[in-house]
Amino acid sequence: MSDTVFREEISEAIRAHGAWKYRLRTAAMKNETNLPVQDICRDDKCRFGKWLADISPNERNRERVNKIKTLHGDFHKNAGQVAQTIADGNSAEALAALDGSTFNKKSKELTAALMEWKVSG
Repeated sequence: MSDTVFREEISEAIRAHGAWKYRLRTAAMKNETNLPVQDICRDDKCRFGKWLADISPNERNRERVNKIKTLHGDFHKNAGQVAQTIADGNSAEALAALDGSTFNKKSKELTAALMEWKVSG
């Protein structure tokens, strides 16, 4: 895989996961309860998750790939919990979770790890 394609995948992942944060917030504010919770909570359903599953770690990047897989899984787990809360009609609780430390911490950790990976290759 070329460096350009690699960096584009990472950039797209950052954009897509940021868009999901926005989508969840919008759904909570509008009380949209028809979210695909079963897909949101899975880290293998998004484009990045599929791409990441196909990466074969080598000795040089094994630790980084494993860390990002864990962070990506954590992001989807937390996003799925928020989506389920919205689907259950608890928008105020979902908004509080989106603004809470756990969701924001996991989201920021994933973004930071992706940015670091993008820069260092």
